[in-house]
Amino acid sequence: MKILCDSGAVKNMPKWMRAFAIALGIVLIYNAHFVLGVICVLGAGISRRLYLSDAGAVRETRAWGRVVRRVLPWEDINCVTLAYKGGMMMVFLEVGPTGWKMPFLRGQSGQVQDVIGRMMPDMDIETL
Repeated sequence: MKILCDSGAVKNMPKWMRAFAIALGIVLIYNAHFVLGVICVLGAGISRRLYLSDAGAVRETRAWGRVVRRVLPWEDINCVTLAYKGGMMMVFLEVGPTGWKMPFLRGQSGQVQDVIGRMMPDMDIETL
């Protein structure tokens, strides 16, 4: 699967914050606050990534070495809508009555439209 446009709007936990959460979790587990400690340690290992690929729109979640990918194939998408607010752009990919929303930076607008135009040439992109 080739990544065509990576969402620059998804922010994951910085490394220093992950290290702090792991350390805090270990201290909490040691001090008999097992549930809170486990939540801190597990939460520190989670990261998320959204991108457009040649297979479709992809949501990727990583948790301590385990990767879960959900792919929305280009063929299943009925409508594409772009909504702008400030420095952000939200891409709505509609599939029947529901769909996915993917945040991107406003500066990625041209790149996103190019990818959608190449992968779905007959699709009209609506803008709000």
